[in-house]
Amino acid sequence: MVTAKTLQYLVYGFLAVIVAIVFQQINTSMTEQGIASGGPYNNGAAYPRSVAIAIMVLMVGQFFVDRFAVPTEDAPVNTSDLRRPVLLLIVFAIYLGVLKTLGYHLTTTPLIFAIMLICGARNLLKLALVALTMSFVFAFIFEKFLNVVLPGGIFSLNIAW
Repeated sequence: MVTAKTLQYLVYGFLAVIVAIVFQQINTSMTEQGIASGGPYNNGAAYPRSVAIAIMVLMVGQFFVDRFAVPTEDAPVNTSDLRRPVLLLIVFAIYLGVLKTLGYHLTTTPLIFAIMLICGARNLLKLALVALTMSFVFAFIFEKFLNVVLPGGIFSLNIAW
């Protein structure tokens, strides 16, 4: 049986790997494409770098909170408690796997819908409306204000804002 402390260290490791992958992609692939330089408005690496730095800062902060907090009993974690986080990771992995092929507009709405469903929301009509709205708002912000071209996929679905 996995304990809470072991699970915490696994999460720290997972997040550290994600941050490392982001910086590796910025320093290799994005640099080779010429999109990892310039100011924040014309730099394709600015947003992922900012998110990775935020994750690092929060992770270090949480590590110190955990390290210096009053010790508690290291209770075992039931496998059923891990169902939701594992489902979220699987859904996100599937999303990343099909994003380039199907494009942003065909994958993001189902992703948001699935995340809300896994997290406990049950009104399917509201879920669909919120997922669709969020997907288009994110697309508008990224394409109109941040000048990020979102993947169009095999159908080349892009909205001319």
